[in-house]
Amino acid sequence: MKPTRQRAREALRSDDFRRLFTIRLLTQSGDGLFQATLIASIVFNPEEQNTILGFAIATLVVSLPFSILGPFTGVFIDRWSRRKILVVAPLLRAAAMWLVLFEPKAAPVLFLGGALWVLSVNRFYLATAVAVVPRLVPTEDLLMANSMATVGGTVALLLGVFVGGWMIDLVGNAPVIALAGVEWLVASLVATRIRSPMIPHHVPEAAVRDELGRVAREFGDGISRLVHTPRALGPITSITLDQVGQGIVLVLSLFVFRDRFGEGVGSFSNLIGAGGLGVLLGILTVGKLEERYPKERIVARAFFAGGVVLIAVSLYITGWSVLIASFAVGLTFAWKKIPVDTMVQEAIPDGYRGRVFAVYDVTYNLSRVAAAFLAIPLLNAFGVAGAVAIVGVVFILWSPVLPRWIGRVPELTLRFYEGSRAEQDPRAVVWGGVEETVEVEQRSLEETDGVRRTRYRLRMLDGTTIEVSKVEPDGAWTLERELD
Repeated sequence: MKPTRQRAREALRSDDFRRLFTIRLLTQSGDGLFQATLIASIVFNPEEQNTILGFAIATLVVSLPFSILGPFTGVFIDRWSRRKILVVAPLLRAAAMWLVLFEPKAAPVLFLGGALWVLSVNRFYLATAVAVVPRLVPTEDLLMANSMATVGGTVALLLGVFVGGWMIDLVGNAPVIALAGVEWLVASLVATRIRSPMIPHHVPEAAVRDELGRVAREFGDGISRLVHTPRALGPITSITLDQVGQGIVLVLSLFVFRDRFGEGVGSFSNLIGAGGLGVLLGILTVGKLEERYPKERIVARAFFAGGVVLIAVSLYITGWSVLIASFAVGLTFAWKKIPVDTMVQEAIPDGYRGRVFAVYDVTYNLSRVAAAFLAIPLLNAFGVAGAVAIVGVVFILWSPVLPRWIGRVPELTLRFYEGSRAEQDPRAVVWGGVEETVEVEQRSLEETDGVRRTRYRLRMLDGTTIEVSKVEPDGAWTLERELD
């Protein structure tokens, strides 16, 4: 396998991808500045007496566009020139960004309207930036290009929040918003230099109203498919619980810094910075863990480790211990999120993944909103230390749940022909709760170190080819790889 640096250079050979990568860095850095301004206006506003309620409102404003608009963005992205979207969307955001300079209490309609507009357009914009990558790089560079865009964008977002928070403490909101607007305008200018118009190859014939209705129906189908697939439902439930716990800890941390220590929005930047470092370390180390442990065991150990740290921090809450908790939560989040995404992908056939991941996306975003509002009664009833300890205990209690949840459920099962062909020809595979007819392309019986394993290569009706195997005589069938 080629070294990572060489693969990155090969992905960047495309002039248009380099421009897209630059756009991601600029826009998401501006997004971080904008989100820091929202937090400053709603949570750290001197007139705001309730830190937790303020953060809950801020979380709702940030998450709502991602949750509601997310499943429907593809309807329009599949109809319009993607280059025009990348050019125009930043201009639309810059035109309305100044509305968040109004005081939230004095002019709530203008403030919230501006915030929702900017964030809603951003949801549409980021979905477009993800969708166009396959048009700009060769297939062999696609994985590296996606990784660079995602990781680079996330780092830029965290840096924007970090820098924005400290700038606001020094110079106020207006210069930070202006800097975000400049970054978005530059991103629009860079997008005009992308040579490919990125017009959809095929424009759907159905009317937009019909397409929106179809998306809503398929979203319901995704919920149904998820409910009937324990190997996907378990991981998604686990990461949702993690997000609720993370959200509660973040809200309580903000309360400690603002109300107990009297610090400004820079303290939020410190929290995000500590958590971001944890996530980065988790991303760098999770591969080593996957070489040693099954994915569900990594998630279980991450819940246990995070729970232990939170209980320890609850015994002695200081500025530094809160930052340590933020780092630990970020680290264990990466150890959970990456294996969970992989488990869900493996548990669901390709034809259903889009629908299930749309449900996953909405659930993931709304869990933070639930956490922000759940933190209010927890703080009132148990105080900061008690609430943090409760989250830690819940994490520890959950740690054995996922392995047990999916441990008794096979990844997939094969249906065989009856009669003389029963021992050699599967007729269908049951995968993700769906029975699909298959054609056998290859069958082999292998023996390694005294272990006999039967292996099939099967082609499904949609053209997907999978390789499955089981240990003889009574092992469970497992998915080894999925091929295009």
